[in-house]
Amino acid sequence: MAKQKRLKIVLIGYGAISQTLFDIFREKKPPIDIVGVLVRKGRIKATQKKVGAKVAVVDSLKALLKLKPDVVVEAASQQAVRDWGETILRKGFDLMVIATGAYGDPKLWRKHIKAAEKSGARLRLPSGAIAGLDGLLAMRLGKLERVKYVSIKPPHAWTGTPAETEFDLPSIKEPTVIFRGKPADAGRLYPKNANLAVTVALCGAGLEHTEIELVADPTLPPGTNASRLEVVSDSGELNMHRLGRAMPDNPKTGVLTALTMADDLMKIVRSSDW
Repeated sequence: MAKQKRLKIVLIGYGAISQTLFDIFREKKPPIDIVGVLVRKGRIKATQKKVGAKVAVVDSLKALLKLKPDVVVEAASQQAVRDWGETILRKGFDLMVIATGAYGDPKLWRKHIKAAEKSGARLRLPSGAIAGLDGLLAMRLGKLERVKYVSIKPPHAWTGTPAETEFDLPSIKEPTVIFRGKPADAGRLYPKNANLAVTVALCGAGLEHTEIELVADPTLPPGTNASRLEVVSDSGELNMHRLGRAMPDNPKTGVLTALTMADDLMKIVRSSDW
């Protein structure tokens, strides 16, 4: 019996998402090996202790790519996407991007698509902490009349964002819209909170024709955040509401974000062409 091929992945960043991926793969034991992690300078020793000796911990993209991964998984920031995405794709490495807010810049999006097409690499955008994107992708084959995405998080999750200067977050007593506008602006102004605004736009009506609202809601159950996806098209309507658990150490990010990334990677090893 032939030995099963294993997917080699490397991670950019070692925060809540990366730690969750390690936990999932340890528990589920899919044929996936995390062989390397890219961290900031000065973080190698501390990270190495956490991930163990079998995982290479490096502080440069060059060292990370020397590990010859099948997929590079960005779990860091929009800046990481801007700094390294094109190089990764141009060199022929598949890239999974979760900080999709970076693609609120159409020029960057086109550069990355062009680099992937030229090298044959794949740019993978997992759905993140939302449901219903499969329906949206299908509905856009017809005529989309309206697409709206609403991200709902407790007031303290918006700390460190423009909302902190515009609103007295601790004093908010009822659901309050803190931003209403275009996906690119949401992704730029709220880089740790609103990446999904751009994901929804790319999957549907585009950056100019997608409505975004960000909401601070103190009535959410403790430790949760939520979202709504509303679509009207010539094929019908879609209304999806999600209530999910937030990362214990990061209320800006839902646990489902890491789960969808893990699921996407596990789909690769289940596919017939792997």
